[in-house]
Amino acid sequence: MPHGYSLMVKEALIQSAEESSQTDICINSGEICDIGRPLEHQADEYIEAGGKLVSPGFANAHTHLDKSDLLSRMTPDQFGYSLEQNRQLIRQFKKNYTVSEVKERAVKVALEMLAQGTTAIRTQVDVDPTAGLTPLKALLELKEELVDKITIQICAFPQEGVLKEGAYKLLEGAMQEGADLLGGLPLVEEGLENQRRHIDLLFELAMKYDKHLDVQVDESNDPKDFILPYLVEKTLMEGYQGRVAATHAISLAAVEDAAAMPVMEKMAEAKMTVIVTPSCNLITRFPAQPGSRPHNSITRIKELSRAGVKVALGTDNIRDVFYPLGNGSMLREMHVMATTTRLSGVKDIDAVLDMATLNAAELLGLDYGVEKGKTADLLVTAADSKRDLICGPENIPVIIKNGRMVRRTAPVPPTRS
Repeated sequence: MPHGYSLMVKEALIQSAEESSQTDICINSGEICDIGRPLEHQADEYIEAGGKLVSPGFANAHTHLDKSDLLSRMTPDQFGYSLEQNRQLIRQFKKNYTVSEVKERAVKVALEMLAQGTTAIRTQVDVDPTAGLTPLKALLELKEELVDKITIQICAFPQEGVLKEGAYKLLEGAMQEGADLLGGLPLVEEGLENQRRHIDLLFELAMKYDKHLDVQVDESNDPKDFILPYLVEKTLMEGYQGRVAATHAISLAAVEDAAAMPVMEKMAEAKMTVIVTPSCNLITRFPAQPGSRPHNSITRIKELSRAGVKVALGTDNIRDVFYPLGNGSMLREMHVMATTTRLSGVKDIDAVLDMATLNAAELLGLDYGVEKGKTADLLVTAADSKRDLICGPENIPVIIKNGRMVRRTAPVPPTRS
C-alpha cells in the first residue's frame, strides 16, 4: 500500500557535474523520506517541478541584520568614508538603537533574503559598550518570530573589540542571553600584541560556554594585517578543530605564496571554514602607502579548496554604513564570486553553488542536500541547470522550509524547448 507523505515534489531535476536526472521527492516531518521516479506514494500536497532544478536552500553564512538597511537613515554626506571613519559613524547610529527599530530593519532584509531563496542565516550582532545588548535582544526576538520560515543563527560580534572596558563582560552576557556562537574582530585592537590578546580572550570565553567561533580577520586589504596564522595556531593549540571559521581572510591573497601556503595547510589540519563575502570584500579600499601590492580583494578560493579547506558564502552588510548597496541575494554573491575568481568551468559552478548551500549549511550545523534523510529545506527553481540558476533571475518560484512550502510566487515555468 502506498505511503502517505505531507509533500511531494514531482519531476524535480537534480544535477551534478557528472549527470542530471529527473526524480520525485517525498517529504515528511521536515525530512526527505524517499527519492526516485516514479514514486506512487500519496501526499497531502504536490508541487510540480516540471523538470526544473531543485536545490538545497541557500544558507547565508555571514551578514549583519542588526545594521541592515541603515541606508534609510543615512544622509548624503555619510557615504564613502574609510573603514575607520565608518566604525566611528556606526557608533553614532547605535547610540539611538531601540529593540523595535533594529528589528524593523532586520525583518525587512531577512524577508528579502527569504524571497530570494535563503532558508538559513548566520548573522553577526554587535555586542559592545555602545550598543549594549539591544541589537542582540532584537535579533533573539526575530529569530523566534521567523523560526518557521528561516533558521537564524546569532553570533555575538565585538565590533569595538574585546579589550575595551566592559566589552568582555557584555560578550559573556550575550552568551548567557542565548547567542549561538561568538564572533571576533582583532583588527580593532591597537597593535599586534593586543590583537593576539583579543583572540586569546575569544577562545577563553568560547571554551567556557562551549561555543563555536567565527572571527573576522585581515579584512583591511593590507598584507601587513595578517593575524590569520595566529588564529590557526590557537585553534590547533586549544583542540578546537572544526569549531572555528575565519571570515574574509583577504590578506591571504595579498601575501606571497611562501607565506600563504603553510597557513592553508594548517587550516585544513584545523578543519577551519573560510567565509567569503565577495561584493563587500571587493569594495574594501587598497592601502594608501607606497609599495602596497594590489590584489583581487578576495581570498585564495582555488588554493584553499585544493588544500582541503571548505569555503562558505555570505552577503555581509546590506545597505548600511559599511556597504550602502546590496539586496541580500545569494545568487548575486555567487555570480560575483564566480566572476572575480574566474570559476567558470562545469565543476567550478558546482563548487560555487556548494559554497552557498551545502558548505554554508554544514557550518551552521544544518544537514542540507537533495538526498534521502536530509532536511527538507529546498528550492524549486525556474532553472534548467546550476549554471542557469546562477545566471537567472533572483526570484525563486517555490521555497520549502522544514518540509513546508513557505513561499510560492508563481507556477514553475515549463522546460525550455
